[in-house]
Formats: sequence, C-alpha cells, structure tokens
Amino acid sequence: MTTIVVKIGGKAAEQQDSLASLCDEILSLSRDGRFLLVHGGGAEVSALSRRLGVEPVFRDGVRQTSEQEMDIVDMVLAGKVNKQVVRLLRTKGLDAVGLSGSDGGIFIGRPVDGTPARNRTGEVASVDNRLLTLLLDNGFLPVLSSSSMDATGHGLNINADAAAFSVASRLAASALVFLSDIPGILSEGSVIQAVSAAEAKDLIGRGVITGGMIPKVSAALTAMDNGVRKVIIGQYDGAGSLGRLLEGKQGTRLWK
Repeated sequence: MTTIVVKIGGKAAEQQDSLASLCDEILSLSRDGRFLLVHGGGAEVSALSRRLGVEPVFRDGVRQTSEQEMDIVDMVLAGKVNKQVVRLLRTKGLDAVGLSGSDGGIFIGRPVDGTPARNRTGEVASVDNRLLTLLLDNGFLPVLSSSSMDATGHGLNINADAAAFSVASRLAASALVFLSDIPGILSEGSVIQAVSAAEAKDLIGRGVITGGMIPKVSAALTAMDNGVRKVIIGQYDGAGSLGRLLEGKQGTRLWK
C-alpha cells in the first residue's frame, strides 16, 4: 500500500473548520493508501512566547530558539497542537497516534550553529523509521510534531518542512504533499501545474522561483533523489483539495 506524507501548515493547520475538512478527506482517501501527518505551529509558539514575556527572535526568517523558548516549543508543538490534531482525527474514525521526533528516535537533530547552549534551533541529522513503519503497518496514522532532540538529549526545534522531507525520504513515500497558504509555484502570477527536477533547477537559476520557495523546492529535489516519487506544493482550500492535489489537478507537482 502506498504511503503519503502530508505536511500541514497555514490555514489548513490553524483553522478548525479547514482541519476538520482535511481529516474527513484523509479518512476517505485512506482506503487506498496510508497517511502520515507532519505539523509545525510557529504562529502559536510565537503567541505563547509573547504571553510569557519571551520575545521571538528570527534571523533570515528562521526562529532562533533560546533554551527558555524551547520549553514553549515543546508545550505548543508536542503538546497542544499535536493533541488537537490527534483528537480531531480520532473523532473522524482514524487511529491517530501523536509523536515528536524524539519518540523512538524518529528524527534526531543537531543545533544549526553548533552552539547547543545558545540556540536550540536544529536541523535533521538522522532518521529512524522503525516506529513509524510499525504503526503504519498496523493501521495507525502517525501525527508527527517537529520538535525533537540532539544526541545529548537536549530539546531541538526543527523546521517542520525539513522534518517532513527527511521522514518521507526515509519511508520512500509515494507522495509528499505540502499544504500551506501558497497555491503552488508561481510564474507571472499563475500556478505551474507540473515541473521536472531539471526544469525546477532552471527556474531557480532564472529567478522564477525565488525567496522562501527556493529552499522548499531544493529540499523537494533532494527528497526525490532519496526515494520520494513526487512532491506536491499547494493550498488546502476546502473539501476535495487533497484529492485534487494528489491527482495533479491543483497545486504544483514536482517529479524526477
């Protein structure tokens, strides 16, 4: 049976009505494939940080996670957000199981700047898919938050996109779907429906793919080099969106 990894972000993750619709669709589609969800929750982390008197710090769009804020990341991502998604999926009849990268060593990271005492923002260093495979093979739907740990046991805040790419690669997923508020890769205001790896590199070189889409597309190409069959970038805008994205009728599909 095919394995589909879905990374949820934007309105698909933050708005309950949208998330409920997505869960209904996953239930319908799970008859033909098995799903794994990866989520972040940066907006909620920032909101709680400010309420607790910790001002979020970003550099080049990347959160610089202090040790104090790492506690907040764990509370929000591995706690509140993860359990909200799990509870909703279970009310829809899906056997969801909430996990973080630390559980079973699913993905272990290292601090991005090599100074573990100062910055708890990390990148994926290793992936172990045994627990995920055990759950998937027995009919469970893993819901994976992007918080994890380093080799010394200290918490790490890892980008949810990077976690999704790494896990999908390790599982050799048939598809990796990125749901956000961006409809896909744009060229002159229009969504590019499909693009090959070679074409994507050319679009980056010509400046068509710019900004935050560059690391996403570059990571997608790496994921496909490591066994993921296709990567889809698009927007969840209501019932049927996930199916249309998987069928290539919506968003952008990247292929080898």
